[in-house]
Amino acid sequence: MAVTESRRLPRAMTSGGASVAVRLPVGAGTLAHRPTYRRIAPDNKYDQRTVVSAACAPQGAECRELSAGWADHLGALACTAPACFPDVDTENGVTR
Repeated sequence: MAVTESRRLPRAMTSGGASVAVRLPVGAGTLAHRPTYRRIAPDNKYDQRTVVSAACAPQGAECRELSAGWADHLGALACTAPACFPDVDTENGVTR
């Protein structure tokens, strides 16, 4: 997971109720990722349980899903990897 810079989450996400994936504990400087969902037992069509992970590392460590507004309030920053939030403006939290 190569992240070059971290920036504020887009305002449209923080006020719109969107979800982000974060690794615990959440605090200032924690990276917020686009959430992806992978099934725990993909071969069992009756087992629909999923694990939340970061879009930039779908097979990586398990994350927790929080609202973008809450994650922003706690100080989480947007991951700028191409799979997450590559188009977030520097300090303003708006997309380009």
